[in-house]
Amino acid sequence: DDPQAKTPASAILTLAILAAMELGGKHNKALALAKDLRLFTYVPSPSRFNRRLHALYPFFLPLRKIAPSGLTHLLAQAWKNLHQAQAYALDTFPLPACENIRAPRSRLFLDKAYRGFIPSKRVYFHGPKLHLLVDDGKFIHEVSLTPGSLHDLSSLLLLPLDLPEGAELYLDRGYESHFYEDLLREAGGIVPMVIRRRNSRRYVPWLQYLAIVGR
Repeated sequence: DDPQAKTPASAILTLAILAAMELGGKHNKALALAKDLRLFTYVPSPSRFNRRLHALYPFFLPLRKIAPSGLTHLLAQAWKNLHQAQAYALDTFPLPACENIRAPRSRLFLDKAYRGFIPSKRVYFHGPKLHLLVDDGKFIHEVSLTPGSLHDLSSLLLLPLDLPEGAELYLDRGYESHFYEDLLREAGGIVPMVIRRRNSRRYVPWLQYLAIVGR
């Protein structure tokens, strides 16, 4: 540590781990909690905290020799081992890059494939889609980005879905597909809990209640 530093590196790492494990990765909340509880003699400002945290990155570089695919893969595997759950949820979120009227002049996403539609709101958007797999502890396991025009079911093909056998996967109506549901059961041992439409041939009232409450 720099002798002029008011906060040691161990405190910076502790705050970062606290934010990742208990506060959804929000550093501001971790700093506010540490200040309220007086966990450390000095709690830095958010900007100072970010600079200190980024300055500690070179100390993690030796870990790349341990993980062939890099530090990110090593940390992801460690977090997965710490967060073994039996209930997961997969959902898709639109990430509009601009207003619809500005879509033809967008410089970020020029392709028309990024022109998507949100059925629940009955509106169009221009940008990518975020596919997110989380567990019941609000820990993010897998992430994927696709153009906005792709169907939600595409995430079932793009994500590895590395889940333990017998895990329940909660899905909304956009993921309803008898073929993919049977494939998840047979190939991965995953139990899909889909919120179905009432006219679906696999609609069972009590299963729908469990799917809605669990999700």
